[in-house]
This record gives sequence, structure tokens and C-alpha cells, in this order.
Amino acid sequence: MAESKAMERLEKLLDEGSFIELGASVSARSTDFSLKHLSEPSDGVITGYGQIEGIPVFVYSQNRDVLNGTMGEMHAKKIADLYDKAMRSRAPVIGLLDCGGFRLEESVDALDRFGRVLAKQMECSGRLLTVSGVLGVCAGGMTLIPSLSDFTFMSISADMFVNAPHTIRDNAVMAREFSPAVYQNTVSGQAEVLETEDEVIGRIRLLVSLFEDSEYGSCDMEELNRHIPFGTGAAHVNTRAMLRECGDFREFFEIRPDYCPEMVTGFLRLNGILTGVVGNAQAVFDGQGNVEQELPKGLTAGGCGKAAEFLSFCSKMSVPVLTASAADGFAAQEETERRLPEALARMMRALAELSGARVNLIIGDTYGTAYVAMNTKPQKNGSCLTLAWDSVKVGMMEAEKAANILFSGDPERDAQAAAYETRQNSVWSAAAHGLIDSVIEPKDTRKHLIMAFSML
Repeated sequence: MAESKAMERLEKLLDEGSFIELGASVSARSTDFSLKHLSEPSDGVITGYGQIEGIPVFVYSQNRDVLNGTMGEMHAKKIADLYDKAMRSRAPVIGLLDCGGFRLEESVDALDRFGRVLAKQMECSGRLLTVSGVLGVCAGGMTLIPSLSDFTFMSISADMFVNAPHTIRDNAVMAREFSPAVYQNTVSGQAEVLETEDEVIGRIRLLVSLFEDSEYGSCDMEELNRHIPFGTGAAHVNTRAMLRECGDFREFFEIRPDYCPEMVTGFLRLNGILTGVVGNAQAVFDGQGNVEQELPKGLTAGGCGKAAEFLSFCSKMSVPVLTASAADGFAAQEETERRLPEALARMMRALAELSGARVNLIIGDTYGTAYVAMNTKPQKNGSCLTLAWDSVKVGMMEAEKAANILFSGDPERDAQAAAYETRQNSVWSAAAHGLIDSVIEPKDTRKHLIMAFSML
């Protein structure tokens, strides 16, 4: 018998020869609408454990070759049991999803066990890493599984939706497509999409390997003191490139890069210390460093919501956090009026509740409430240090705008604007008032971040 695609996926995900299957003989129970003649071992999901780069993980992979991969009572029980085992060892749980929906023949028995899977996921939150890979169909209530996971990745050919698109009123007229991966990637933000299944699997492997224990001091002296090639005159700071340069071996693992790209979230290591990052980006750059897309200069509702979710994960998992600030107030969008206050409050609450080390780095001009929001101090047991590049400006608003309000009609308005810039918006003025702990040159950023996180 040919090997199932579900098993092939697990073998690609795990280190060669490391997979041990659990519950291979489990099959669906007989019901009022008997499935006995259709039942096969594994009941549509392969479960077990193995290793990724030597890290122990628990895994399950839904099998569309058995009962169309539908979730029944025993199918769900196997997954719930896997979470129980994972909680005892604190090992990550990875699910590869490809499901034909709930098994109608098993009705409330299937629903009851599915509810237990969701309860186990919530019980695991903050205790271990959970990852979903959507590699086929994920529909209806099944979408709760990736939503409750810490991170979700999806292949471009997969589909994920709550209601079938044709059931949504006026959708045929508006020609909207909710199920394709591109919608989940850029509009809903529910999953990060990659071109192929192999890329999804590779991405999951890389993410899990980031959480392998690594002691401070893993870099040699050359790598430790490496300068980053950023000057002080760029109109837009390439935040993503800057973070790559700061990370050990120039590596930055970005989370959901195509959703609300004006807010950057991800992980990097600083001399071995795993660090979560939330930062502002005012442009998307191509591979040659040219501006490819201008982004909102101010905070957006979507960006703040994205940051809040990521910060919540870092808080639960005790991952130290770097915030990289470069935000000019709030984006002038309709969404700002409808959603920003609530989303901004969630982000600020998540920042304030961080209990681990936190470093603020101001890399671009930051004004108004956006300055307060991106640099919220921890309110619990966390420690915090604020650094700023020597060329940035921080203050209530840009000097020209302030002068138009304060000195309207004054023949000395231009001179007053220049004075306001020096006295109120200078990074040195903020440092003199004790609001910034250290003003640094951009090229020394990596060294300063490493030293800061090593001491906090």
C-alpha cells in the first residue's frame, strides 16, 4: 500500500527516522449510521512524536485518504490525548491540517471530542509552543484550531474559511474570495502563506529550532562586535533589514510579514538570547534596498492588533522584547476612527504587562501619542531600557506643524520653528530630561542591544 500524503508530510517535517506513531490501531466506533465498513486504522489522523533538529515535538497530520480526513470522535480524541502528553513534557505540538470537516455520522460525539481538543489548546497556551500548518482544506469550526495556535502557516494552494464563499450574501456580485490563502495572508491575517507545502514545513522547522535553549555568549568576538551598515540620513529606515543586521548571523524570523506590513513582528537572537521584536516600518524595500511600497507613517488599527497578539505570546512564554519605534502619530484612515483606540489600548496593555526584559530602540522620528504607545514602560516586574539613534526626533509633533499653531502670523515663525525643533524635538533634549537612557550611533546598535539584554 502506498504511503499516505499525511505520513509523507510528517516525514518531511521531522528529523529522518525519528517519528514514533501513537494510536495507529484506533478506528471509528459504530454509530446509528454505521461506519464499520468504511473504518480504517488511524481514523483519519496520524499522531505521534519525533524530533526537529534534535528538539522533541508532538505531531499530528490529518489524512484525507481515510474517511476524507473528517474529524470524528476518535479522531479528535487522539489529538486531545496528544496535547495531554505534550503538557507533561512541555514539548511543542504541531498540527498539519487537511480536513474534510466534521463527520456527520457521529454528530454530537464528534462535536464533544472536538470541544475537548479546543479546551486542551487553551490549557496549553503559554505553557508550550503550538503551531498549525494548513496544507489542504480547513473549514467551519476547524478554523478554531489554527486560530488557537500560537502560529499558523499555510500553503498557497490550501483553503481556509468559516462559511463557504458562495453562502455569503452578495458575494457573487462583489466577487470576493475569502477561502484562498492570499486572503488569509494579507486581509484577515490569520495565516502566513508560503508557495509550497515544503516551504511551510521548512518554515515550521525553522520556527521550532528558534526555541531551542541557547545560552548567552554563543557568538565569537567578531560576530559580537559587528557594526551594522546604517547611516543617519535615510528618509525611511529599512526596519526589516536593520533587524536582520542586528541578529546573530544576520537572521531575523519575521511573523506574518504581508499582513499590516507597517508593523513588524518576529524573532531574532542576540548573542544567543531569543528576543521578540515589535517595530514600525514606513516602507517596504526590494532586494536592492529601493522603496517598493510606501506604508502609513503613523500607527494603524491592524498593526496595533497584530503587535498585541504577538506581545501576548512573548509575555506568556517569557520571551524578552525589543520595540523599535518610528511612528508619526496615527494613520489618517477611516479604520483609525473605527478601530484604533481599542487596538492601541490592547497593544499598550500587552506592552505594559510584559514581565521579562524589554528594550526600547527609537530608530526614526516618533511623535505624539505614538511615542507613548510604542515606548510604554512595563508595569509589573519587567525591566526596561530606552535607547535612541543620535539622528532621530521625538516630541509632541513636527516642528513645522507646531509652529503653525503656536506662531501663526508671527513674522518670526520660521525662526521659532527652528528653535522648537532644537528645544522640543531633539533626541538630546529628551535624553537631558532623563527620558532616554542612551543615545547611540546606528552602527553600534547590535552591540548595545546585546549588552542591554544581557544585563536586564
